[in-house]
Amino acid sequence: MNCQVTKSLLHGYLDRELDLARSLEFEEHLKSCPECSRSLESYRSLQSVLANRAPVFEVPKSLATQIRSSMGEKSQPRESQPSSGRNWSALWARLVAPAAIAGLAILLAVPLFTRQSSETQLAQELVSAHVRSLMANHLADVPSSDRHTVKPWFNGKIDFSPPVLDLADKGFPLVGGRLDYFANRQVAALAYQCRKHIINLFIWRSTEPAKSVGQPITLQGYNAFGWNSGGLAFWAVSDLNKDDLQQFVNLFQAETGSN
Repeated sequence: MNCQVTKSLLHGYLDRELDLARSLEFEEHLKSCPECSRSLESYRSLQSVLANRAPVFEVPKSLATQIRSSMGEKSQPRESQPSSGRNWSALWARLVAPAAIAGLAILLAVPLFTRQSSETQLAQELVSAHVRSLMANHLADVPSSDRHTVKPWFNGKIDFSPPVLDLADKGFPLVGGRLDYFANRQVAALAYQCRKHIINLFIWRSTEPAKSVGQPITLQGYNAFGWNSGGLAFWAVSDLNKDDLQQFVNLFQAETGSN
């Protein structure tokens, strides 16, 4: 995939309109093309600005008064009808009020919609990373079920120490760990297994406030649970059913105190 094709797919990637194979090709190109990576980050920055700085407007009290006045106008006696000037104001209020209310609703909805889109976009990237680890047979740089082998392996490779657990006695044995890369950052990835299903637990340093696990995001048959704790972001991704993946997340949080 060249830069011209990548740029033509940029908006489709951001809007999650590409299929999985196309998304993986897009991400592979970004790894070797700083210019396309910068373009993607520029659009993501714009999304962030819209999410965090979209203006909020209050309805003027005078407009509310005019709306109430126009609504009660029909019940007024003929002789008490306001002057033509006030009639014009009331008519203007009736015409403008619906548009003003609709505009206000849009302005209030934009930050929420953008935040949801941003989280879904992150989940899409994580699902792509999960699939890539299985397709490329790169599930673990350090294949081991011993957490005392996996945890020290990350020393000097990333700027934090990821919590590593062996949950074999709970039905989720540790498979190993590796470094992964997405959204212009290196992350720790821990691989666990549940029956024949693989769980990728992605961990990276985060400045966002603590956040408990919410509803899972389901994309292309994969489930993803995310939460923040202790300056770290955690995302568990798998084709495991939601209940079993939720059980893994609950166990990991309970053992590490990251809930």
